[in-house]
Amino acid sequence: MRKRSITIAIYIDALGWRLASEHGFLRNELPSRGPLAATFGGTGSCVPTILTGAPPREHGHFAPFIYDPVHSPFRRLGWLRFVPAFLAANGRFRRWLSRRLRSQLGMSADLELDNTPFPLLPLMDITGGHNLTQPGSINGGQTTLFDDLRQAGIPFQVFDSTSDGDNLDAAQQAITDGNLEFTYIALTGLHHCLHTRGTRSSAVAGMLASYEDRIKDLLCVARECYGEVKLALFSGDGMADITGECDLMAQIQALPLQPGKDYFAIYDATMARFWFFNSRAERLISEALFGSLDGQWLSDHTLRQWGCDFPGRRYGQRIFLLRPGVLMNPSFMDRGKRAAMHGYDPWHKDSVAFFACSDAGMGRPAGLANLRDLLGASAGVFHLARRSA
Repeated sequence: MRKRSITIAIYIDALGWRLASEHGFLRNELPSRGPLAATFGGTGSCVPTILTGAPPREHGHFAPFIYDPVHSPFRRLGWLRFVPAFLAANGRFRRWLSRRLRSQLGMSADLELDNTPFPLLPLMDITGGHNLTQPGSINGGQTTLFDDLRQAGIPFQVFDSTSDGDNLDAAQQAITDGNLEFTYIALTGLHHCLHTRGTRSSAVAGMLASYEDRIKDLLCVARECYGEVKLALFSGDGMADITGECDLMAQIQALPLQPGKDYFAIYDATMARFWFFNSRAERLISEALFGSLDGQWLSDHTLRQWGCDFPGRRYGQRIFLLRPGVLMNPSFMDRGKRAAMHGYDPWHKDSVAFFACSDAGMGRPAGLANLRDLLGASAGVFHLARRSA
């Protein structure tokens, strides 16, 4: 006997509206489709917005690190400053150390040290690295879509490991064997492929074709087991192909200022976030980057529009954002070439996210913050998430 109904939610990291449209991704299976307003900050802010229905200013997720020496979990790691440069630059050593720290701090696999300078770690606190599928995982204290399902007693399962193939296989098996009414599947392989190959590569086209085939198979299995199958597929943002690079770190370090005494800076791949300890440092750094062709200072008005005007300027007193297509190299996130990147202006055409579903009756969300209610309602949960943006 076939079960009554199931909602399948598939999150494909970095599948932007432009890319999905150009490839006609699952056009026949998911006829109700359209652009989805993204959130500034990349995956670190997009996924919490999807799950909570709240903007970043409220849920408190944005970038992995902030300046906060008082609460830094790395305070006892001062010995890292003595690690030889050749070892500090070794990717294998950094991955090993990241695993050790994740274990010690009880963080999820999202925590990576990447290219962050070891001597600066004792001055930084972690804001991410939590398993967002678990209760109490949101920085701002909000509940999530998964909490709604738990409270309503709706049987569901989340597949969010780092292996796309395992996720799809495991979900298909659970749909066949289990008594699910909702499943959430996260696919991250495209994200890594875009970083290394770019949006117009044959490798990306091949991965999208593979996704199509596997999702079609999943739908066939689900329709054999359930009387009604509702599929919603979405992303958090898209990527822009890299057209140029800039060494922002070198520009700032050339100023007559002392890091840690006059200012503190965190250099992400697409933005630099600054904390100023005196007016001279703020003036010199502001003037050094004013009028730059590589990017612009974000105004308070813009941050408020994007829902990223954080209380106490938690993620930086000022933020300098690179224009789409410009990569900061080196940065705390990476040292090397990238073919595509996200985390730019969320209103840029390459940043716009993608939404598609099998049933027009599910509705058409305007932005990421609408997905919690839409997905919940599809599963029989009617929760109106509070919004301020």
